[in-house]
Amino acid sequence: MTLHHFLGANIELPVGGFGRNPTYKSLKELESEGISLDGHMKNIIRSESIPVYETEEDAGGIDVFHLESWYEAVKDKFSTPFVYEVQGYLDTNRTALHRKALKTLFQYMDEHLSEGDYMEIYSCWDGEEREAKDDRKDVVINLRTMHFGKHIKLKNIDELAQTFFLDDKQFVLIKK
Repeated sequence: MTLHHFLGANIELPVGGFGRNPTYKSLKELESEGISLDGHMKNIIRSESIPVYETEEDAGGIDVFHLESWYEAVKDKFSTPFVYEVQGYLDTNRTALHRKALKTLFQYMDEHLSEGDYMEIYSCWDGEEREAKDDRKDVVINLRTMHFGKHIKLKNIDELAQTFFLDDKQFVLIKK
């Protein structure tokens, strides 16, 4: 099963991929570096340049999508008019890849939040969009003051990405 993450906002947000840092190489460059692709992969990869990630952290980031119709039921969890699906390694913070995805998510929200506005995040397993959220997991994060919950003050978004990750049936209110 897949843990899905949804993002609610009071404004329309840009969709696409964010935070990744690829370099682009041709098939010839890859082959000269000793990286060989089988015939099947060569047929699939038809572009002149291929994104290559030099480090695991370079591959970390998020993808923001318009909400697909089969996830409409999750809108009941949000007070915002716009709801998106967010994909990325957001359900743990164990590795640099995971922390980069979380950092990218918080930077994305910080960039698109106006002072006094908020966004909402909700996560649940695929097919459980209609199930109730777990109120015990609710948390508030203030990106302006870097308060995590009522009692924890963080230094910056990097520290937030090292401290926090998204969990099943969790509702997160992000303020600025």
